[in-house]
Amino acid sequence: PYYTSAYDMDMRRVIDVYAAATEHVDQGLSLTLFMRSDIPTGLYEWKKENKQTTRDLSILRNYAFNKGIKSIYYVRTYTDDGGEVGANQCESCV
Repeated sequence: PYYTSAYDMDMRRVIDVYAAATEHVDQGLSLTLFMRSDIPTGLYEWKKENKQTTRDLSILRNYAFNKGIKSIYYVRTYTDDGGEVGANQCESCV
């Protein structure tokens, strides 16, 4: 493809861009993290297995906090079957 999917990117690079932009914005920015349920091998150096865990989210959240990000608005997760869970459906509507 012509681009790299957000789900295949190291989210620390996205956090770095948001952190740089935040310095020039008077209000907070809505940061969205995109994560796969099966994380590609080699994407994060701390990963020993490919499954996403709450530890991964915690590491990224702490990284964002240390970069000056005030909030993470959405965490979108791409599942193995190609579906996306998170902000796409209403929990009470299911």
